[in-house]
Amino acid sequence: MVDMTKHKQKVHRSLLQREMMAGVPLVVLFFLFSLGLIFIYLLEIYISIVPIVIIYFVMRHLSKKDPWFIDIFMENIMQKDKYIP
Repeated sequence: MVDMTKHKQKVHRSLLQREMMAGVPLVVLFFLFSLGLIFIYLLEIYISIVPIVIIYFVMRHLSKKDPWFIDIFMENIMQKDKYIP
């Protein structure tokens, strides 16, 4: 039997880290950008930039300590409830 505990392989940090842009995950940034385009460009509701910027800073703050927090949070929200009879 081969003892695999003695073998080590270097792993680049970029393979372990999350792809983020401007401090938030790309999916969240794309969603906020799309929301901004819809409200500002199409509907011409310019005051909507304030909640979008607030949501951005909240997401950035949540992603600072744990980059996977938003994904875990969304997965738990979308999880189907299982009722045990």
